[in-house]
Amino acid sequence: MTSVASHLGIRLDEYDARIRTFIPDYEVMISTAAQALATLTRGAPHILDLGTGTGALASACLQAMPSAHLTLVDEDPGILDVARGRLATATERITAVVGNFVDVPLPRCDAIVGSFAFHHVHDADLKRQVYRRLREALDQHGVFITVDCCPPADPQLAAKGHTAWRDHLKQSYADDEADGYLAAWAKEDVYFSLPHELEMLTNAGFSPDVVWRRELFAVIAARQS
Repeated sequence: MTSVASHLGIRLDEYDARIRTFIPDYEVMISTAAQALATLTRGAPHILDLGTGTGALASACLQAMPSAHLTLVDEDPGILDVARGRLATATERITAVVGNFVDVPLPRCDAIVGSFAFHHVHDADLKRQVYRRLREALDQHGVFITVDCCPPADPQLAAKGHTAWRDHLKQSYADDEADGYLAAWAKEDVYFSLPHELEMLTNAGFSPDVVWRRELFAVIAARQS
C-alpha cells in the first residue's frame, strides 16, 4: 500500500501546506463541495468521505453541516490519524475505516463526498461499478459530490488547462520540479474528461451537475435520477 504522501513525493506532515501548492483553487473547490450539501433535508445527515486524506473536505462538511455524522474511509492509517486529530472536536460523530473505497463495504448514508480520490480508479468499467455502488449506498434524495481533475474533451482546451496547472506549480517550484511532478502524476493517476465523467455518472443512475469549473478542475454534484 502506497501512502498518499509517498504518492505525492512529500512528507505526511507537509501535506496540508503542499497540496495547495500542487492544486490551483484548492480552497475554493473544497468550500464549494461542502456548500453543495446544503440541499440535504435531514438535520443530522450521515456523510461518507471517501479517500479522506488529512480531512480537509470532512472538516469543511462539518462546518457546513454541524450536526452531521461522518464516516471516513482511507487506505492510509497514518493519514486517517491526522484527519481524526483535525476533527477532534466532533470525535463522537466520527467513524474511521481503513481500506480502499473501491471494495470496502459502504454504509447507508445521505451524502458521499470525495476530493482528488477518484482519479486513482484507472479503469472506466471499474469506475462505473464504483459509481453504481455509491448510488446504492445513498438513501433517497442523497447526493454524491466529487472534486477532481476532469480535463475538457477538446485537446486544445485540455492543453491550455495543463499549461495553467504548470504555471500554478511554477509559483512554488522550479520549472524542472513542476514538470517532474506533472510527469509523475500522469503515470500514476488517470483523469477522465469531464464529459466522460458525466456519462459514467449518468449510466450509474445519477443526474450530475457541474457546480464549479475552471481549466482542468471541477466540482460535480450528482443526485439519484
